[in-house]
Amino acid sequence: MAEIQVGIEGEGAPAAAEALLEIPGISGSYEVPTQREGTLAAIATIISIVGGAVVLAEQIRKWY
Repeated sequence: MAEIQVGIEGEGAPAAAEALLEIPGISGSYEVPTQREGTLAAIATIISIVGGAVVLAEQIRKWY
């Protein structure tokens, strides 16, 4: 599986990226790039997804 990168913007970006990667069946990491102009962002990289796609999609929908 190719890596999937998700960009998250806003004050809670790091916490949201961490919560995304805590979903059972998702593994990866996130980084907070250098801030510019007061924008806070995080980039989550999903390395692997394990489990049923329907269940995982529902968990991601709830996270969103």
